[in-house]
Amino acid sequence: MAVPIVEEFIELAEIDTVSRQERAMVDALKGKLEALGCTVREDDTASKVDGTAGNLIAVLEGQTEGSVLLAAHVDRVQNGFGIKPRVRDGKIVSDGTTVLAADDLSGVAAILDGLRRVQASGARHPRVEVLFSVCEEIGVQGTLHLDPAQFQSKFGFVLDSPGRIGKVLDSAMGKAELFLEVTGKSAHAAYPELGVSATRAAVLLLSRLGDGRIDDETVLNWSYLVAPGPCNAIPDKASAKAFAMSRDNDKLAAYLNAFVDAAAQVAKERGAKMDASYVVNYPSFYVPSDRPPIRIMERVFSKLGIPISVQHGAGGLDANRLNGYGIECVGLATGYSGNHTVNEVLELEDLIRSGEMVEQIILESAAV
Repeated sequence: MAVPIVEEFIELAEIDTVSRQERAMVDALKGKLEALGCTVREDDTASKVDGTAGNLIAVLEGQTEGSVLLAAHVDRVQNGFGIKPRVRDGKIVSDGTTVLAADDLSGVAAILDGLRRVQASGARHPRVEVLFSVCEEIGVQGTLHLDPAQFQSKFGFVLDSPGRIGKVLDSAMGKAELFLEVTGKSAHAAYPELGVSATRAAVLLLSRLGDGRIDDETVLNWSYLVAPGPCNAIPDKASAKAFAMSRDNDKLAAYLNAFVDAAAQVAKERGAKMDASYVVNYPSFYVPSDRPPIRIMERVFSKLGIPISVQHGAGGLDANRLNGYGIECVGLATGYSGNHTVNEVLELEDLIRSGEMVEQIILESAAV
């Protein structure tokens, strides 16, 4: 027997889409949301990310008090063209040459299915706001340009996490990129006292900073250090890059400040010029267990007979930005694993039950 959510997932996966090239996908989803009776608009994010489409925002008006936000992203990593999904042994897989794009089309399909279920049931429900974001896979860029003032919801759910249904992410790390540019003074290697080694200054700075796991909540990775030039000359240029992640925004900020301060000190000691800069890609978030998103998921999974597993997340997702905008969100798993690889797998049962999950989320969000 054909299962609508499975057929729709396969239909969406076969639409060629990657980050910054989401036009066909957004157009398809716009039609589906309008057919559901939603008011739909596309924002101006496309021009800000050099893409072909913006974030899609839809509203299904309700008959009860309350409002809930449901979110998923429509882009996928590279190697996302020409996907040929197939059902095998209770799973959906690709043909082994591409990703499957269950990250995050399983979330998209679950939201659409949940909306249809609510409408078919005739149950009274609160206002439902839907966000289908673009450019999530390239640093959560789509929601960077989102206007949060357009949402009434104070809480929501981002269907974007690997793992079996029942998994709830109550947190995820914030991320920053660090950049170092060092200018020293070139000299013949036989006369090092006549030069100022940019490499030595860079290494001295990095040796003063923590690396790897800083503490239980913070990690840092200096992944790149280069000083181009001949081996018989004191290098006058060096560059280094890193990324830092932490569950604590204050700890992340403290490390970034320490990086800038240490660079200034080493520059003074070594007589080099050191430009230390950073970009905070997105903040961390944490949703306590007594807050509405987790209380609602406890009730939802209890109704569905699914064990709940509240976990800390690592990498960022749209929930990072949405929490930063004051919309309290958790992440939800929809049954995929091996995402970003040709071995990506989506559990058929989990996908189907994810539509049921969304239906219950909507109903449980009334007047919260």
